[in-house]
Amino acid sequence: MKKKVKFLTYQQQLDNLRDHGLIVTNDRIGTELLQSRGYYNLINRYKEDLYRKGQKEYPIQTTLEDLYKYHRIEDDLRNILFRFTLNVEQRLKENISYALASNFGVDPKQYLNLHNFNLRHASRTSSILYEFERILSRPRSEPLRYYKNNYDVVPPWILLNDAMLGETRMLFGILPFKLKIYIIKSMLPVANQEFGSRPKSTEEEWNEYIFWQIEKELKQKVDIDKDDPNIVDKVADSLEKKFKNKLVELFSTMIHSINDFRNALAHGDRIVHFKSRYNLKYKQLYSIIEVDITKKRFDTKNLGNGIYGILIVLMCLLDKYDALLLIRQLKDWQYQNTRTYNDRKTYNLFIKKCNLPRRFTTELEDINHSLHYYSTLNKSFPFLRDGKYADYD
Repeated sequence: MKKKVKFLTYQQQLDNLRDHGLIVTNDRIGTELLQSRGYYNLINRYKEDLYRKGQKEYPIQTTLEDLYKYHRIEDDLRNILFRFTLNVEQRLKENISYALASNFGVDPKQYLNLHNFNLRHASRTSSILYEFERILSRPRSEPLRYYKNNYDVVPPWILLNDAMLGETRMLFGILPFKLKIYIIKSMLPVANQEFGSRPKSTEEEWNEYIFWQIEKELKQKVDIDKDDPNIVDKVADSLEKKFKNKLVELFSTMIHSINDFRNALAHGDRIVHFKSRYNLKYKQLYSIIEVDITKKRFDTKNLGNGIYGILIVLMCLLDKYDALLLIRQLKDWQYQNTRTYNDRKTYNLFIKKCNLPRRFTTELEDINHSLHYYSTLNKSFPFLRDGKYADYD
């Protein structure tokens, strides 16, 4: 039998909260909170997090203001993360646009030509390209309309600016392998890591990174110094392709995770309970990150498909400046919500419900340091010191 929906005045709602053990110290403030947030958004969405275990009552001394603080903590984190997912989206679109334009030109007839894409699943490829033709014919934004009216063609960087993240993700999925690798090289900071003291070109760093990843397995299969060089090259090429496929899989998982997270935000879902359908694999992740996170901890704590997984993805896909800014904003958010004992109690509960490690901002700093090499960076940008944002004057 379905429950009946009843209308309650704000005063009745406050009385109902008192009946469940919640302290309402001021009816006027309580009414204002309910008017601005709504009973469902402020109470129903969070009560299970705060209820005593196995009971439908709040712990002693829990106030309506505590629920509001809990709500604000999640709201503020949501706003921070949403902003940086937009930065990832913009970066992805820029790199796909550059790859398309540099390889196929700026005319949609060229860069949306079916034969430029992966035809392994031809019907899916055709369907995705058709969606971009529809965007072209029915502009959603002013820049695309402007280019259609004033230029001979619409370049890919304008077309993709009109696409949603899900559409962009699908376009990446049908790109030829060499363009996927180009985008991964551009977005994942694998070629920015330090291999020795001599400065190297990006391509040189990339080749050294690939060899570093396959070297151990290569030495198990062949004797690099004694075997026929042709055989060594053939085995090395096979291992390189295998590893690059793993990078494509990892990158695709990252983009899918960001897309899942954005969809959850768009539908008003709570980020506390967020679980992506796509789980980061520890072994693949460890190929680009060297940090003190054990596989056992990563797997048993399910860190790969929740908020912690999203934070790792952001660290990997943001440029080095945005990654540092994200850490700075997370630390500010953390500080603002831990200034008093009651604040810390509410904050710690929220972190626990999010399945975030207590020292997650420190771990993100470690991840960021493992991804980027800062020696020349600090000399060029005075607002950075030791790989961290300096205080602004």
